[in-house]
Amino acid sequence: MAGSSVAGLIVGTVFIVIFASATITLIDNVNRAQEASEVELPSPELTLVSADWTWDGAAGEGSIVYTITNSGTETVNIAHIYLSKDGNDPFSCSTLTWDSSPAIYIFPGETIVATESGLDASDDDIDDNPQTVFLAVFEYSLAVSVT
Repeated sequence: MAGSSVAGLIVGTVFIVIFASATITLIDNVNRAQEASEVELPSPELTLVSADWTWDGAAGEGSIVYTITNSGTETVNIAHIYLSKDGNDPFSCSTLTWDSSPAIYIFPGETIVATESGLDASDDDIDDNPQTVFLAVFEYSLAVSVT
């Protein structure tokens, strides 16, 4: 009878150790998940200074020249900046033609100029002669009227 009591104590102790180990592992995983979810996104400030529509009658197409200034303190990757004309599907600024060397970043205080060309005003395409352009980067956004 004493042997079964000792066996019961051993089995009970093993279960307690397994339960305690599983609890410690669970707590450690919960703490890691919480740390991973506390990632802060950058908070850049960009100014879409202007969006100018131009029409080339000889070529039969229009273009929009965007002037963007980084008025914040953070460097922003151009691929993270999105534009949308009149609320339509957004597109990345990295697809535009830059007036300077291929832009990858826009630094604090820097102003860049980019052109979107090949827009046909006689075709009723949504990209033609837009009225408003929206700029968004992470949680920051603004709009400007097209002139």
